[in-house]
Amino acid sequence: MSHLSTHLTTAPTPAAAPDTTGTPMLALTDIHSYYDHIHALKGITLNAYEGEIVALIGGNGAGKTTTLRTVSGMMKPRTGTLSYLGEDVAGKPAHQTMQMGMSHVPEGRRIFAQLTVRENLEVGAYTITDKKLIEERVQEGFAYFPRLKERENQLGGTMSGGEQQMLAIARALMVNPRLLLLDEPSMGLSPLFVEAIFDIIVKLNKEHNTTVLLVEQNANMALAIAHRAYVLQTGEMKLSGKASDIAKDESVRKAYLGDE
Repeated sequence: MSHLSTHLTTAPTPAAAPDTTGTPMLALTDIHSYYDHIHALKGITLNAYEGEIVALIGGNGAGKTTTLRTVSGMMKPRTGTLSYLGEDVAGKPAHQTMQMGMSHVPEGRRIFAQLTVRENLEVGAYTITDKKLIEERVQEGFAYFPRLKERENQLGGTMSGGEQQMLAIARALMVNPRLLLLDEPSMGLSPLFVEAIFDIIVKLNKEHNTTVLLVEQNANMALAIAHRAYVLQTGEMKLSGKASDIAKDESVRKAYLGDE
């Protein structure tokens, strides 16, 4: 297992752990996903309850991104069950899961470089027809990310990596998601931007009860803000439990947290 990056930043304090005795908001059971003949996910099981931050950690090629792509509908699992809000969503296309309150911020940000900040946000609201509501959501995004307000008319492609990540998250929030899927939000960012992004993740969880499934190479920060965590290795689930317990596990510390 390869070491993951560990930025020296201060993690914000997460909200109190939500109730996990009922039916999970998101439930994956024995999911198998493939890229052609490559068996990417080998029977993984994962739950996320409403109001939780759930971290998914693991080395390169572990299957973390594939998990998010499978959840959001960008990939269809070959076998297994996948439910969201009590409904079977296995293979449901991404635009339909988004209409159900699920937003996916993919790795690499993928903003529209030739559109302005405001135009990027408006694109994120393409399922909304109420112009007044769209404007309210734009202003909410600016409130969360004041830097975006300062660059409202700037082309997305001319901004820094940290600013583009803020824009990608703000765009995902335009549909007021109940479940936010974040794939490597801190990748390539300076420690200052890393801290700002994690502050926003915790704030969304605390203030809006947004459930977050977080894939993150900065394992220290991810485990510090998460309520529960899962460890993936080569497509298989190796460990799960409270994030604080996972962070103390000796094998996890050696593989992902920089301990020798």
